[in-house]
Amino acid sequence: MGRYEQQPQPRKPRKKTLTPAKRRRRRRILSVAGIVALSLCIWLAIYLTTPPAQVDPPPVGDPAAANPVASGDTQPDVDKDPVSQERGRKKNFYTVLLVGTLDDYNTDTIMLASVDADADIVNVISIPRDTMVDIDVKNKKINGAYGRDGIEELCREVQDITAIYPDFYCVVNMASFVKIVDLFGGVEFNVPYNMYHPDADSRYTINLQKGMQTLNGKKALQMVRFRGTSQNDFGRMELQRNFLVAIAKKVLNSFTLAQVTDLIPIVNESVKTNMPVKDMLWFYTNVVSEIDFDANVHFHAMPAEATGTYKGLSYVYLDKQAVADLLNETVNPYDQDIQASELNIIRLES
Repeated sequence: MGRYEQQPQPRKPRKKTLTPAKRRRRRRILSVAGIVALSLCIWLAIYLTTPPAQVDPPPVGDPAAANPVASGDTQPDVDKDPVSQERGRKKNFYTVLLVGTLDDYNTDTIMLASVDADADIVNVISIPRDTMVDIDVKNKKINGAYGRDGIEELCREVQDITAIYPDFYCVVNMASFVKIVDLFGGVEFNVPYNMYHPDADSRYTINLQKGMQTLNGKKALQMVRFRGTSQNDFGRMELQRNFLVAIAKKVLNSFTLAQVTDLIPIVNESVKTNMPVKDMLWFYTNVVSEIDFDANVHFHAMPAEATGTYKGLSYVYLDKQAVADLLNETVNPYDQDIQASELNIIRLES
């Protein structure tokens, strides 16, 4: 073989020629992928837009009162509250009424919360269940409003004593909700004192020992039901809100996608809300997942000036000026202060 004999060149790979059928299949796949990507973008644009604040309460008797206003929708034509007409709203500032019930009639836990989505700050005011409200019925306790005439009535009675009609509400059946505790393997909680209350029906007997422990669903329900403290309603309010924070932390720290199928039926069974799913996603993405529960979630008790009785029933009487001051410091969604004179807080004794 000669010195300068040319070496054979490696063959270039032959370019594959797609058959017409394969070309059509590839175009269909690319089209479907494009549609999925576009749909995802549209979904994110719709579902993660800032929720609107529902400034005005629905008119009494309006069958649409219970229907939520979806993000981006035009708000319904309702009777305007003259107070809210005179004020503007703080940007990205929302109010939520959080309600806990054990029998789906009386509300054992009533909390008015505000969410400052820009500052990632949450304030929560606990309203005593025995708070006297100005209604023309024998039992003037605010905890009977939900059973008397539904969540809209409770929202109106909260508005009466705060001048704030909540943007959203969330009613939680605690008997069902504690199933979440079991789903996440229990919640570490420091039970502040021994709790014992015997009952003819063993299902309702309460028997808990003081101290740090892991509460399963059954024990958690016992704790939130217990009423025998020297602090009465005020001690229960503090205990319940501390426990709700413990549950929230556990869920956020332990939640996995694998638990979704188990979690959804529990939430559907235990929670009633007028917050659209799109707004839930927005709050989770922009507030809940970002917030520091220890530093930026603040709890307060509605200021009371006294307790007493009226026609044989015990009541908590709110301090009108102190209530107005607390509202303005925490949950007031308006750009002007709420005045004590706007609060319909009464005190009847006999």
